[in-house]
Amino acid sequence: MENQKILEAHERQLKFSRLLAKIGRNNPLGKLICLRAYFLDLPVLTQQWRDYLYVRKEQISDKFLGLDQAIIHTSYADAKRLVETVPQQRDNYLGPLKINARSFFLGNPLSLGTNGNEHAGIRALFFHALPKPEETTEVLATLANQGLASVAKQGTMNVKTDLPKIIVALLHELVFNLKLSEAEIAGSAAYSANLGLATVPNIVHNTLLRKKTQPHIQHRQRLIESYKKSPKYQEYLAFGATHQLNEQQVANSLFDMIHVAGTAGTSDLLASVFSVLCQNEPLRANVISEIDAVWNCQDTPNAQTLAQLQLTEKVILETARLYPPVRFLNQMSTEAMEVEIGGQRCPFQKGTRLVASVFTAHRDPKKYESPDTFKTTRDHSDILSWNGSNPERNCPGRALSIALVKLFCLYALKHYQWRSFSGGEWDMKKFAPFKPNLVLDGFARRSD
Repeated sequence: MENQKILEAHERQLKFSRLLAKIGRNNPLGKLICLRAYFLDLPVLTQQWRDYLYVRKEQISDKFLGLDQAIIHTSYADAKRLVETVPQQRDNYLGPLKINARSFFLGNPLSLGTNGNEHAGIRALFFHALPKPEETTEVLATLANQGLASVAKQGTMNVKTDLPKIIVALLHELVFNLKLSEAEIAGSAAYSANLGLATVPNIVHNTLLRKKTQPHIQHRQRLIESYKKSPKYQEYLAFGATHQLNEQQVANSLFDMIHVAGTAGTSDLLASVFSVLCQNEPLRANVISEIDAVWNCQDTPNAQTLAQLQLTEKVILETARLYPPVRFLNQMSTEAMEVEIGGQRCPFQKGTRLVASVFTAHRDPKKYESPDTFKTTRDHSDILSWNGSNPERNCPGRALSIALVKLFCLYALKHYQWRSFSGGEWDMKKFAPFKPNLVLDGFARRSD
């Protein structure tokens, strides 16, 4: 029955595509049809996202329609080609979901969806604000250890709720030299966890969902005001000005960098690595042996320590392949096109959304042997988890994210312990943050 719904929803998309080919998508009627296509497909995706991809991939083709007439590409070759296309043209999307509520972003577009000089300036700002891990390893190590120590006080680690709080606090100290209060940490973690609310139109935010959305919007407003107290704030404003970014753009872009890309992405990856190591005892033992060989567990780890953790890095990369924090990458077509979908030639207009499905691309048997098997011996040089190698979109925080996960592994495995764990599986149905349901019971600092 579910499979039938998934395929019936696609048939509706095909009918919409033929209609849009006649009337156009940029006039009021075309926009209404696109909106209808989006919201008719949305429940299918959000409730059965993995089946949504694989049923259409197996019964239609490697390319099919989804949401607002987006062409979703599921093979590795097609996904890589999309990611490497230059120039990239974006719109206000987070994964496959459209950001309809600008109010959730204080009236700003999502910084990750900008184009042209603005996009180049925001990327330059991100590279400027994020520290180079090889130059700040000792600082990162101290913050990682402090984060784990804060969780140890409660005796249990729930990766879904605890890791985002640790990461968002850590990133604010790194980027702004700001130490958030417990209330601010909770507010920031809640903001990141509720980004799905931003897909609802503003009119709904201001009426039906006002009580639910206002606390998140107000938290963003207050926290951005607190950024102005940072000793680094004027430096960021001056740097942004050299790229024609005003104060509002600088402050909101840095908020997005921390809460959308940094906290959500890094905490999801770290949670998945913890789950992999919990469930694979031989692999965990090998990682601990590697740590013992390069670190005496007394001195603060340095850049050389991290560079020698080659197996640990392969575990991180293979985890990112199988459980990518970013499952979908978007761009817009810059010209009209005709695409074959399920044996039918379908015309599409300029501005059609093109989606690379990273999850299916990383499990493509044409690219990876036994793609669903966890193997640290793979070649990870061209995985798409950090948006590939395209200089227009490769993740500015890739090196920092990997370094942080290494450091958390170092301390968690050598300075901390837990009696048992529960869960550890990834939800392959509901479209929620791709984080396993893992709880470490009896989480505490080792006494030795």
